[in-house]
Amino acid sequence: MIDRKNLPVVAIAVAAAAAAILAYVAKDALRAPMTVRVLPAASASLPAPITGSSRMVALPDARTRDLAAPPGKLLILHYWATWCPPCVSEFPDLARFWKDYGKKPGLELLAVSVDEDWRTVNDWLKKNGITGVPLALDPRRTSAKAFGTEKFPETYILSPSGEVVDKFVGAILWSAPAVRKRIDGLLTSNSPGRAGG
Repeated sequence: MIDRKNLPVVAIAVAAAAAAILAYVAKDALRAPMTVRVLPAASASLPAPITGSSRMVALPDARTRDLAAPPGKLLILHYWATWCPPCVSEFPDLARFWKDYGKKPGLELLAVSVDEDWRTVNDWLKKNGITGVPLALDPRRTSAKAFGTEKFPETYILSPSGEVVDKFVGAILWSAPAVRKRIDGLLTSNSPGRAGG
């Protein structure tokens, strides 16, 4: 039992403890808000174009595609997986981006899953109501490793000649104006009749 003479001391101790807890909880409110990156920082050293060896991925129609071959268009090459939380969070936004940009001339998207099989990918897409995204499968991660991918998601933008012009590690906010401005700029610089195109 607490002695009445000690009540002020107990009250002060309780108030001090409560103040300490509140200060700890509120400490982040005093910090400046974090800036969420729209585009992850591009890699300082971009991989060289892949030449001289096959980098095959499987397409949904049982054909294959060799990513060592120049794409002939600006190619957004996106590596992802259904078991990867950032990939899963990002993918619906990528699908919306492609709905808006898929008909732009000179642009191609290939979302390469590193899942084990098509059934896993297709079940995930169906469950999440995602359609219209061009897909490929790289279960052994052969092409992913050739580009230097070790973590997912990771995105490369290749010029029509196959040169990697951008590499982004981590999820991208595809709906952001900065992303669309970057893609538009690359499309303009790679259009026929332009330098570098």
